[in-house]
Amino acid sequence: MKWLLENMLMPPTGLYLMVLAGLVLRWRARRPLVRGAATALAASGALLSVTLSLPLVSFLLLDGLQSFPSLDPAADSIDADVIVVLAGDVDCDPPEYGSDQPGALSQIRCRYGAHLSRRTGLPLVITGGVLRPDRRPASHVLRDYVEDELGVTVAWTEDDAKTTRGNARGVARLMNQRGYTRAAVVTNAWHMPRSVEAFEREGVDVLPAPTGAHPAPSQIIRGLIPRARSMRDSSWALHEYVGMLWYRISD
Repeated sequence: MKWLLENMLMPPTGLYLMVLAGLVLRWRARRPLVRGAATALAASGALLSVTLSLPLVSFLLLDGLQSFPSLDPAADSIDADVIVVLAGDVDCDPPEYGSDQPGALSQIRCRYGAHLSRRTGLPLVITGGVLRPDRRPASHVLRDYVEDELGVTVAWTEDDAKTTRGNARGVARLMNQRGYTRAAVVTNAWHMPRSVEAFEREGVDVLPAPTGAHPAPSQIIRGLIPRARSMRDSSWALHEYVGMLWYRISD
């Protein structure tokens, strides 16, 4: 139900439904006031669809979340007991590999987590549960990628989490069992605020280790040309803002 609601309400589906609802209401309405409201609803959905597909808008939305600075790339050590990578997306059965592979977001996080572990010697942990009933936990898919292709050993995995809050709870439990208190949390820069909040609520002392920061458009004119990828980026940003609000009102 949560997955269905999220996909129905968030862009772009939610915007398309706004336009459709407005058009249907306008078609069925008899009163001028209702017809006017229906027109405004459809126009708002269309305008938002264009606005959220602008690279400049998607950058501003994501950059508002990119509040944690990157770690010093020249440092040989960091103030943490363990490095925690939050699993993201998984590509299911790509034909060229034949088995599940980390998606683009997960690869970015894995590469940076492995880089930090290799550089500092700290144990590397990956958290992520089963995304589909017929699949392995995401953490296992990422673990295989890190060990087989990046050459870094994964100390352990947390296999139950399906949300950022679940990541935090599962990792906090395992850290307590091992006597660890401070974690360098690796995730995308725009996902870091919600991640830090979730981990700190579980009593974990967090060192933010953001990666994959979203860059600004190279030119203003390029930022004003609609692109499908920018709609995706805007959707990610709105998902984070809604997620942070939900975490705060649901506790």
